[in-house]
Amino acid sequence: MKKNKLVVFFSIIFSLLIVEIICSQIIFKKGNYNFKNAFMLFSEGKVFKNIDNFFTYEPNKKITASNYYFNGEEFVEVYKYNLTTNNLGLVQKKDIFKNIPSILILGDSFTEGQGAEAWIDNFDGNYKDYQIINGGLLATGFKQFELLDTYLSNFNIQKVFILFIGDDLRRDIFNFNDQQLKCLSDQNQCLGTEIFYGFDYLDGNQKIFLGDIRKKQLKKQKKNNITFKKVRRDIKRYIADLYIVKIPLDLIRSKFYRSKNVKILENFESINRLSNKYKDNLFFVHLKTKHEIMFKKKNYESVYAENYIKKISTNYYECNFDENLENFYELDGHPNSKGYQNLYNCISNLFKETIN
Repeated sequence: MKKNKLVVFFSIIFSLLIVEIICSQIIFKKGNYNFKNAFMLFSEGKVFKNIDNFFTYEPNKKITASNYYFNGEEFVEVYKYNLTTNNLGLVQKKDIFKNIPSILILGDSFTEGQGAEAWIDNFDGNYKDYQIINGGLLATGFKQFELLDTYLSNFNIQKVFILFIGDDLRRDIFNFNDQQLKCLSDQNQCLGTEIFYGFDYLDGNQKIFLGDIRKKQLKKQKKNNITFKKVRRDIKRYIADLYIVKIPLDLIRSKFYRSKNVKILENFESINRLSNKYKDNLFFVHLKTKHEIMFKKKNYESVYAENYIKKISTNYYECNFDENLENFYELDGHPNSKGYQNLYNCISNLFKETIN
């Protein structure tokens, strides 16, 4: 009996191992990258501007931005592009003015256009009699969308489109700390912990700079004392990242689980306030991510947000990038130039459908 139980136990373990290998190395190989190995560089100098407890970019700037990925052997350039900010520090070429009826497009890095020149510039600043305002800012969520809307309260905003991904539902408000701003301003002050790095594109070598940053990170990791709590957290994170855990857990959550996470509940409150403010002039657009297209299903947060929004609004739409992974960078979750053109087409068609 004991021998049979051991055979069954090891058979299950072996089967799960095979499934994990197939998922990670074959089925979902293109999405199998580590965000910790990604490095975002911006033109050295003033890049972001803190405004109370949120941020914009610095106004009237042309900034070079690039993303590098360390694949275990070398740094690979994922993308490099130029972004232009307007008179309010938003990512678009056209300045915006208070007295003109406006369409405000709120969102995160997808709306901003991270990874390529701003897709919103395809509207050339206007749609019919409305000026377009690009309220997309990287790494933000619904709470920060609401703050930006409040910041723009003196503008004549007539229509609001919120472009969101499921991850936005867990995001908190943030701005840049002093060390991040120092690093962005002067690459020599970077410690390797800033996530966003300033870099002198005219005189520097990106890969040498990134190699130095990685050395600083590894040195810092060695100095950190190994504790039981840290080991337990790392093991828990590793297990949670396994496909044999992720896939069934996400399915169960999307069907049955209702989160009491404080960040999620606060983001729901922001959604509700914006809905009460703009009523029928507020439109929600869910953007499918590379991860969701790859797995052929929405993640838990996307389903949860959709269910909540549909209870308070009938203005719910989707842009799915034609369910095509070629619309995304291979070593990053953002759309590439082709993907952003697809997003522009989707929003342009939505404007035709909803704006007289």
